[in-house]
Amino acid sequence: MTSTYIIVIGSLLLIAILYWFFIWRFYKYTDDAYVAGNQIIITPLVPSFVKAIHTDDTFLIKKGQLIIELDDTDARIQLNRAEENLANTVREVCQLFHQVFVYKAEIEIKKALLIKTEQDFQHRDNVVLEGGVSLENYEHAVAALRESFFSLQMTEVLYFKSLSMVQGTSVRNHPLVQIACDRVLDAWVGLYRCKIYSPVEGLGAQRTIQVGKWVAPGDFLMSVIPLDQIWVNANFKETQLKKMRIGQSVKVTSDLYGRGVVFRGIILGIPGGAGNAFSLLPPQNLSGNWIKIVQRLPVRVGLPKDTLLRYPLRIGLSMEATVDVHDEGGEMVPETTAGSPTYETPIYRLEEIGSSAAIEKIFAENFDPNLEPYKTDPLQL
Repeated sequence: MTSTYIIVIGSLLLIAILYWFFIWRFYKYTDDAYVAGNQIIITPLVPSFVKAIHTDDTFLIKKGQLIIELDDTDARIQLNRAEENLANTVREVCQLFHQVFVYKAEIEIKKALLIKTEQDFQHRDNVVLEGGVSLENYEHAVAALRESFFSLQMTEVLYFKSLSMVQGTSVRNHPLVQIACDRVLDAWVGLYRCKIYSPVEGLGAQRTIQVGKWVAPGDFLMSVIPLDQIWVNANFKETQLKKMRIGQSVKVTSDLYGRGVVFRGIILGIPGGAGNAFSLLPPQNLSGNWIKIVQRLPVRVGLPKDTLLRYPLRIGLSMEATVDVHDEGGEMVPETTAGSPTYETPIYRLEEIGSSAAIEKIFAENFDPNLEPYKTDPLQL
């Protein structure tokens, strides 16, 4: 009986050893795993009062959906001022162009006047010694010649001064007009930002604002959790990472759905540091009472999107992960940036919609049609 018991125990022990050697040693398990994901923080870019809130926690939010409205009174006033400044600037730049042509015409007038005074002086100079003209009349001719010469010189200086303000540019592309256009654009964007749109689709969370509350740029308003940007951080011990590689398959189960629902994920990456290295107060092991503690690293596990659609997860849920380390052909550290996730949203491209049309309308209403050749073509004189 005793020998039979020993044989049974020995057989079970041998089976366990063989099972571990051929199977279980190739699987690394942890129940220290949690759902992680992007949390899109919604903050205002302009200061104002909250006028309306169009969603709340736990409700679905579509990409581009209007979720918060701020009072836009101040923004509208700023836009009106910017548009008025643009209209006035266009008129002033048109005056600068006209001033160049005025001085150019005056130069021709002063040249003609200089020729006349030169002729008058020459006529008097030829007969003054013979007494053909009085000395006073001769002196007046000399003074008139000097006056005409320096008047022409002054007009030429004024011409080049005015020319320096417009030469090589057009009315539409004049720096003063461009500055005024940028102010209109800035004011338009400020008005647009009084309405806050969701950059992604997800569930609303952490709403902290109320209607009527004053908010400043950067204040936390609420967050949006995109359920399609979910992964698992599986915290494995450093002693379990030796054979882990990017791309290895991972069996993941959640406490929410139980072991009946299995997520077949893969390792997306192994972090560059243990969790304690990124803590608020990293450990200092220089003291004499140091105790060695096995560290854990959050291995990032990607989950299939089709399974996530059927069984959506929430950030922070507890998970269990088992990695199959049979295939060691992958990398521990990625050698290229290929496969890196990209997160983007197109909604902020809409901030300039409407400003261009408004700018062109103001320009057309205040542009002098007599300057049509110089509307977009540079002035070359």
